[in-house]
Amino acid sequence: MKKKFTYILIFFLIIFGVLRISGMRSYYNIASTGTEPNLKLNSHFVGSNLITPKRLDFAYYSSFNEDIGEMIIIQRLIALPNDVVKCIDGIFFVNDINVDDSLNLRYSYKLSIEDFNRHIKNDFVNDESFFAYPINSDSIVTFLDEDYVEKSPINLKRQMSNGSSGLSKDIKSKTNLSWTINNFGPITIPEGKYFFVGDNRDNSLDSRYNGFIDEKDIKGALLLQF
Repeated sequence: MKKKFTYILIFFLIIFGVLRISGMRSYYNIASTGTEPNLKLNSHFVGSNLITPKRLDFAYYSSFNEDIGEMIIIQRLIALPNDVVKCIDGIFFVNDINVDDSLNLRYSYKLSIEDFNRHIKNDFVNDESFFAYPINSDSIVTFLDEDYVEKSPINLKRQMSNGSSGLSKDIKSKTNLSWTINNFGPITIPEGKYFFVGDNRDNSLDSRYNGFIDEKDIKGALLLQF
């Protein structure tokens, strides 16, 4: 009841502009599945520029797209200036610490169409963020949360990209040409730069593709999702 009252109070304060003087603005819409499963598609969030985001916080930044114009993107901040980042088989390590270990993330998995139809499909008929696609006549790739996979009655195998196509120039190595989207580093984050990733790791356009984020483009940290 107390949480519900807090949401209602914040909602009306936003409407009347009271919170803007405290570094908050009207809520943003989350229009992609890139932050699933922890920030839901078509949910909203309120943030503040008075909060300095810490490692593993959700923070939002400004990005420019030639077709759309300026966009506000929210993702998980995993590395700060001078942090050392490496990605091993899709798992992120920052300063030699596995930062993914405490998170419930979403990955892509390959399975037979028969197993998909029998064990997976019916669990997600009402989930608008659910996505799957066939890769041949017998197999399908789908995106599932780690906590769901742990409870699954079937053995699910991750479908991991081993390509370097799209890898940001901030990450590409001139000496190690084997670096890929899911295997690279170590790299040191430069001064004034930050590294963001989406929790939907195999379906997120983040710093692996778009490069480091400038400090001046970070607009604030997440306060509330609803």
